[in-house]
Amino acid sequence: MNEANQPQIDPSDEISLAELWIKVQSVVAYLWRFKFLIAAVGLAFAVGGYFKVKLAKPSYTASLTFALEQGGGGGGLSGLASQFGFSMGGGGEGLGGDNLLSLMKSRRIVQDVLLSPISVDGDSVLLLNQYVASDKKLKAKWDSLGLYPVDPLKCCSPSQDSAIGVVVKAVSENSLAVSKVDKKLSFVTVSYTGTDPVFTGAFVELLTAKSTDFYVQTKMANAHANISKLEQRVDSVSAELQAAMVGYSAAQDQNSFTVQTTAKVPTMQKQMKVTMLTTLYGELVKNLELSKTMSAREEPLITIIDRPHYPLRVRESKLKSAAIGGVLGVFLTLLFLGGRAFLSDLNKQAAALKPKA
Repeated sequence: MNEANQPQIDPSDEISLAELWIKVQSVVAYLWRFKFLIAAVGLAFAVGGYFKVKLAKPSYTASLTFALEQGGGGGGLSGLASQFGFSMGGGGEGLGGDNLLSLMKSRRIVQDVLLSPISVDGDSVLLLNQYVASDKKLKAKWDSLGLYPVDPLKCCSPSQDSAIGVVVKAVSENSLAVSKVDKKLSFVTVSYTGTDPVFTGAFVELLTAKSTDFYVQTKMANAHANISKLEQRVDSVSAELQAAMVGYSAAQDQNSFTVQTTAKVPTMQKQMKVTMLTTLYGELVKNLELSKTMSAREEPLITIIDRPHYPLRVRESKLKSAAIGGVLGVFLTLLFLGGRAFLSDLNKQAAALKPKA
């Protein structure tokens, strides 16, 4: 490419450091003319931030941390159960540990918690009624619709079910947080933020208890069902063995003075049955105890690490909020004035470039 074809830079388009400094001084001088306006807006935003925190409803947060330790594999128990024609299923893998986080925010669990009673000043109060009573607007609305208080014995009509669904959604989506402390660890933290300390603390405790109980029961449902079948089988063989022993004893008594060998055949047959049932009973009892031991080993272990500590109130700093508000007010004012000056400068340049008539 020839140098003649290269675009030439107009020296007049270059800005020197001196010109840039003069430009900065002019901007500062322009903004200094509005120093009282900037200060007034910043002060107004600071006062607004201060009273925003001061007049806001108190906020309460309850947090609970627990450790979830999964049980051992179900291979041994499944193989043992298969010897007796029982199925242990897939070891409950359909409800894995990570799914517990979603389970805790499901409507089934949250609604079950809301419809649980708690003790408030010595009285039994439904947790849902405590939630509604803490919100004056919501309580007035439920009163007008005849929904408050909710009676657990008569719950739930279609209108109540719909209203409870709204509360469940508000609680689980807006105020409840369930997360793992670390993906590599099995620690789970459950947090809820609300305006009523009684509801906040009780909700976190009950939610953790009910969801973990449901999780363990679901994981171990197949194992417990098959242990129950083994117990029934043990009881059946035990009863049959007792009957066989009575029959064998009776046959012996009848043949006490019998000399002929053929007459003793029924007695021998009953003796063989007693021996067979005794062996079977011993194997069943042994395998039943082994099944219980292995089931206990495979059961998930839930350990509470940290419970909510009172008082639960989260105190937001009024001075910090005022400082943030003041900085935001000053920034927005500078942005407005700078934009206005920039547009004014563009208009002047455009007017200067217009050809004169």
